[in-house]
Amino acid sequence: MTGIQQISFDNATRRLTLLWSDGRESVFPYIWLRHFLFHPATGRPEQGPDDPCLIIEDPAVCALERVEHDGDCLRLCWSHDQSVTEHDATFLRKNCPSPEAQRVRRLLPKTWVKSDAEAFAWFTGEDLTDPDRRLDTFRQLRDYGLVLFRDIGSEPGTLPDIARYFGPIRRTHFGELFNVRSKPEDAKGTGAGIGATAANAQAPHVDEDYRDNVPGISFFHCLKAATGGGGASIYVDGYAAAERLRATNPDAFEFLSKVPLLSEATRNPNERFRSRSRAIAVDDDGVVRGVAMSDRTLPPLMLPIDLIEPAYKALAAFQREIYDDNYALERVLKPGECVVFDNHRILHTRRSFDPQAGERWLQQLSVDRDEFASTLQCLALELGQNVEAEVEQDAGLLTQVRSL
Repeated sequence: MTGIQQISFDNATRRLTLLWSDGRESVFPYIWLRHFLFHPATGRPEQGPDDPCLIIEDPAVCALERVEHDGDCLRLCWSHDQSVTEHDATFLRKNCPSPEAQRVRRLLPKTWVKSDAEAFAWFTGEDLTDPDRRLDTFRQLRDYGLVLFRDIGSEPGTLPDIARYFGPIRRTHFGELFNVRSKPEDAKGTGAGIGATAANAQAPHVDEDYRDNVPGISFFHCLKAATGGGGASIYVDGYAAAERLRATNPDAFEFLSKVPLLSEATRNPNERFRSRSRAIAVDDDGVVRGVAMSDRTLPPLMLPIDLIEPAYKALAAFQREIYDDNYALERVLKPGECVVFDNHRILHTRRSFDPQAGERWLQQLSVDRDEFASTLQCLALELGQNVEAEVEQDAGLLTQVRSL
């Protein structure tokens, strides 16, 4: 544990500064430190069960009289109300609000291209039963957005047993477990008219971007492969595609990261979904954290008239990056193989196949991204991987505002 070497405070700027023994400096605004008095979970013990909630005080009134330091405990004596707050040095080091410290807690995505993905390790269902190997699997998914499994069997209904390791299974109007299986053209009911029930080739896309809460971690389990080698699955790193766009066409990148576009699903009587989202979601530091693109759910653009042509030009530029097969991982999934990917990042598609030659059957479900992130961090904490347990969770497409 890195110890505190020097302490200083300034009542004019209302800042406490800690210099650590490794040379790092942490600066804390007074009101941030005072939070420990009014936080409902850690606030003053004298607050009665029916007392009104404590209200955040005016930061300008805060003033320190002195600071006492005893081992890992920092005791702050406040002059404006004679209160005392105690702070654990480990907590302060770990939760320093400075921009530099916050960047440490925000992992940068590891983008990939075809050659990288072809070298990714494959996992098995048995790996999930071992906590250390399970954490390796989770890290791969978090860092690269894609995990490959083999030898999990080809029995229908197997997939939920795999997915539950990652978090609670999400339920939508499709149910929990959905069959990606071709249907006759005149089929009715749930799934009619959507790409999963057809046999034609598709463009790379994310699933269900017409929802306010876009499905997060997607699982596709192969039960039967198409006869004759058709129906190959294709996966594209949307983050890498967005970065290529930023480098080659910064105006298009800027447009798609700022202007929300409408997506909708009204393909059959069971669907009436509409949502606006930016095709490229970036965080406060400009790091790409989400990609939303699906030609099948993109209606004629509903935008101010002067933005319509720029929007189509920007979309075309981004699609050229996404649709470039030179960057994509392509594989004909075999029965018993399963691909798990981040649906806010990885665009997926398939080649066409002949449904008359043989059935292609996959089962699909999803786990919300925040549930997966929580599962990963709880496992890391259980295994003593405390740094992993403190990584700021990446909110993906939810990092953006969904309105003009």
